[in-house]
Amino acid sequence: MPRWILRGLATLLAAAGLALAWDVATYDAAAWRADYVHLRTELAQGYANLDWMVERRGLDPVALDAATDRAIADAHSRLRAMLALRDFVAAFDDPHLRLVGRDGREIAARPDPGPPVPRLPVASCAEAGYEEQGRDFSPAVQRLPGWTLLGGGEFPNGLAGDLGTLRIASFGEDRYLGSCRAVFRPGMDERALQLAVRARLQQSLTSTISDLQARGARRLLVDVTGNGGGTEWVGEVIALFTDRALSRASSRIVAPACDRSGIWRGEAVCPVFAGAGETATMQGTGAWTGPLWILMDRRTGSATEDFVVWLQQNGVARTLGERTAGAGCGYVGGGGRIRLQAAPFDVMAPNCARFLRDGTNEVEGIAPDIGISLSGGGAAQQAAALWAAIGAAPAR
Repeated sequence: MPRWILRGLATLLAAAGLALAWDVATYDAAAWRADYVHLRTELAQGYANLDWMVERRGLDPVALDAATDRAIADAHSRLRAMLALRDFVAAFDDPHLRLVGRDGREIAARPDPGPPVPRLPVASCAEAGYEEQGRDFSPAVQRLPGWTLLGGGEFPNGLAGDLGTLRIASFGEDRYLGSCRAVFRPGMDERALQLAVRARLQQSLTSTISDLQARGARRLLVDVTGNGGGTEWVGEVIALFTDRALSRASSRIVAPACDRSGIWRGEAVCPVFAGAGETATMQGTGAWTGPLWILMDRRTGSATEDFVVWLQQNGVARTLGERTAGAGCGYVGGGGRIRLQAAPFDVMAPNCARFLRDGTNEVEGIAPDIGISLSGGGAAQQAAALWAAIGAAPAR
């Protein structure tokens, strides 16, 4: 090996050694222990899915707490303490329980942020965090017999015979940069901009549905594969696909009536939710009233799971594809952030939960009416299975 390479490796190893030594020498064990105690306390009081994880999934809070305590005590460095907290959070296997950086960017994945709090006027869509997201149909849709793409834009759409296909890639307004630029006006704050983008998207979606009908669509397949959620805009979208009155169990917000810290000691504590759940209702606006299918996969989550449940459980649509991600409800009112001090990150914990009619928490995912693997076998095989499912099982 050339000497210059050896010298470079030696320099890198020396730098790494110095960094590790500095990390160990400056590690404040008491501060990291305080972070963990604070995180544990906040989760006991405000983590909406904690009881479900303990009672239904069999998570042992006493054993998990003891293991994390040991890991923090034996850390001796920031890196190992960070890994201990990361493993603690990961043990819940909840897509909405995650680590976020100080700038709000997710360390693992992007969460459903809920409606933003009004702020000072923003200078541009980019400053407000708007981005353009890819909106391609699932390969299974693109390979349907005779399928033709009719239009792109915010909501790509196509036809396969009399089957209209509609792609909704996100329920987050901030995933539509072009729409934001079309409505942006100087002086808008984040909330005003969000609502203006939402109004444009809702108008565009309604027009797209109308255009599909005019072009001969008598049945409709809505593709929400990979749609990880968004905001409360989803409620307005749901209403477009029926003219009926709908109902489902309301989202439940954490509101314990006691100190729940004893859950980490194996003690009986009051429920994380107060009182009985209520029923939410919605009146459809009827932009589409014909046969309806929804195509979903294991990356369909959060607000999109709400979309699926409203239409599936009210008998409006049949669902095809794979069990959804199991993200469930997220952060109502922008809440759920647990701020840490020593750690260079915070923790987002969902402060709401949604339940199906049989009492199942949405964190278990939504099962399709007809299962189709969208993860293997090739696009042609997936399309054949999708076409057969649509033909064999009439929509509701």
